[in-house]
Amino acid sequence: MTIFAPRFQPELHDQDKRPTRCPACGHDGPENVRPTVEKGFEVLACQDCGLGRTWPPVAPEQIGTWYPEQYYGKANVRFNPIFEKMVRWFRKRRAGVLHNRVPRGPVLDVGCGRGMMLSYLRELGYEAHGLELSETAAWHARNTLGLEVATGDFLTSPHEKNRYNAVIFWHSLEHFANPVAAIARAYELLKPGGVLAVAVPNYDSWQARLFGRFWFHLDVPRHYFHFGPKALEAVLNRHHLRVVQLDHFSFEQNPYGLLQSMYNALGLRFNLLYSLLKDSSARTDAAWRYPFQSLVIGLLLPIFVPLTLVATVLETVLRSGGTFEMYAFKE
Repeated sequence: MTIFAPRFQPELHDQDKRPTRCPACGHDGPENVRPTVEKGFEVLACQDCGLGRTWPPVAPEQIGTWYPEQYYGKANVRFNPIFEKMVRWFRKRRAGVLHNRVPRGPVLDVGCGRGMMLSYLRELGYEAHGLELSETAAWHARNTLGLEVATGDFLTSPHEKNRYNAVIFWHSLEHFANPVAAIARAYELLKPGGVLAVAVPNYDSWQARLFGRFWFHLDVPRHYFHFGPKALEAVLNRHHLRVVQLDHFSFEQNPYGLLQSMYNALGLRFNLLYSLLKDSSARTDAAWRYPFQSLVIGLLLPIFVPLTLVATVLETVLRSGGTFEMYAFKE
């Protein structure tokens, strides 16, 4: 799946303004307007490559209000003990996947969160570096795991050019107000032959198309951009990053994305199950506030869970996972 676009170069600045051309493919024309559940916001989708943009974008100096301390949970613990163990297992698995693709050396995880994956990479012999948006987000990685994590703007961070064996955007690229500039910055930091690893929600997936504004992975306005494989590869190719692998299976992300989207589409409290699975310090809703809806969620679980597992296998076979992972080499 190679995209040839020799003339258009994406703008690296002013993506908070409404550009005349698609930032990914350069399409010059009207965009499809799609609604969201968050009042005051919509998604503008390119008619060519399908790239979606949250409109209007929240100003960078104001986006922090959408990430309160409750968003991260006390001491960065977001889920109940059972799901916390699952999260750790998934992060260890991520590290193993990267270990199979990236030689030991310095790696940079952009949007490293609690630093679990970085910690496992360090155990595997990598020189682990991370970057986070705020001190709150970086607290666990720094103070509990002892990782080297910088905070602030990735585009102006002091990281050394041509140094890293891998730069990782694991469900973080969509949080950038200008992901095109973030990709350009990652290219600068990678060694020749280094690996760019990106995981994002798949805006071209049948999950996204079926559930529309109720889709769990839409997450407006924290997600500034909404990628499909075609749009993301267009951006990577223009920055001399050669895509070598595209994966559509994620047991961590895709089944739950389906499950929560089904509940949302039924008209239940938006993302109620997701809130109930969290630690009390990160929870925005409680079962006692919505007893009937919580009961409905419980009664439907034995029906919905098998459906989501079957659908996850099917969407993987059809190359339309609710999220996807893309790996590219710096040429």
